[in-house]
This record gives sequence, C-alpha cells and structure tokens, in this order.
Amino acid sequence: MNQKLTVFIEYKVKPDIIEQYEAHMQNVLIELMKDGARNTSWLKALDQDSLFVESFDVEGSEVYHSLKQLRLFKGHPVYGPLDQMISGGLSKLHCWAFEKKGE
Repeated sequence: MNQKLTVFIEYKVKPDIIEQYEAHMQNVLIELMKDGARNTSWLKALDQDSLFVESFDVEGSEVYHSLKQLRLFKGHPVYGPLDQMISGGLSKLHCWAFEKKGE
C-alpha cells in the first residue's frame, strides 16, 4: 500500500513580481496535476504579503521525490520560471512532506 503524503512548499516572492507570480501559479498547479499531484492549492500568508505556500497530495514517496526533482530543475518549462520570481532562488525554499494518518 502506498503512503499518502501531503506536501507543503514555502517560499517568499519578490514584492515587485507578486502579480506575475500569482498569474503563473495556475500553470504550476496544472503541471503538478500532470506530474501526479492531487488536491493542489497555493496559499498566501495573511500577515506577510510575499510569503506563499503550495500544498498538494501524492501517493507514495516515489511520486514525492520525482515531483521534488522536477520542482528543483531550473530548466523545466513551467517550474523553472519560478526561480526568477523567488527571492534567494529555489535552493532557499522549504519543503515538507507529511504522511496522512488514519486513511
């Protein structure tokens, strides 16, 4: 039986490109679904305008590791442009995967 994981990716967006980032996120969510993610969403912090979190579910650690590698690949046509929008680059993002218990 595959583990069910919920993944959270947190990062800050440069203030001058928040609108560009927000417009691009729909493409990112669509791409995540193509790559095996489910229940995709992104959230904006209430008290920090430039803090965002992506959230999605995956079936199994293999899918998680595959998606994580794609997200870090700077040459990816959808994920790659985020590197130019995120302060500090993608190497600075925080990523957590939690196992869903009781399902």
